[in-house]
Amino acid sequence: SMQGMASSLLHRAGRGLSLPRSPPQLRGFASKAAGGSSSNTKDSAGRRLGVKKFGGRMVHPGVILVRQRGTKFHPGLNVGIGKDHTLYSLIEGKVKFSRTVRPEVTNVRARLRKFVNVLPIEDYHEFPKEIVEEMHVTRKRIKKNNLEMKAKLRQEREQIKKETADRIDDEVQTKQTEREARVAAFKKRMEELEAKKAASASTS
Repeated sequence: SMQGMASSLLHRAGRGLSLPRSPPQLRGFASKAAGGSSSNTKDSAGRRLGVKKFGGRMVHPGVILVRQRGTKFHPGLNVGIGKDHTLYSLIEGKVKFSRTVRPEVTNVRARLRKFVNVLPIEDYHEFPKEIVEEMHVTRKRIKKNNLEMKAKLRQEREQIKKETADRIDDEVQTKQTEREARVAAFKKRMEELEAKKAASASTS
């Protein structure tokens, strides 16, 4: 009976005898190769950013002038700006680019702020000359500041290089002096030991 078989198995296990092994199980191999995983395979189309209407072009109200991310170009006269920083014309006229100077800004490149304007045809050639003159003066000033900054950086670089070379020379000189002192002390110690050895040999 099943109860008798179970008791005999327990009795054999208690006596240290091994229990009968279960029959081996068959294992099947994979029928298809494992597929690898890939990442960073998605790509999106370009957003077609940039200037759409350049200076002197005739535009109508609502025409897109610049598509951009951020305000690389700022809205000027008769120009609106969208939530995605798109600049568009508000009136019919011609496109005119201009720049203004912000003296309070420390960054040299950020001092010039670019504007896009749309001027009526009759006012296009009467664009304020002060802005154009200010643009030229600012460019010269920025160029001068850049040259002065480059010269200052070059001078600081040369100073640092000179100080580093002097420090390295001092360290080399110090190490050489210490080495010579150690060699001299070692020679002196060897001479003393030889003298002691010669004195002990002569007394014996």
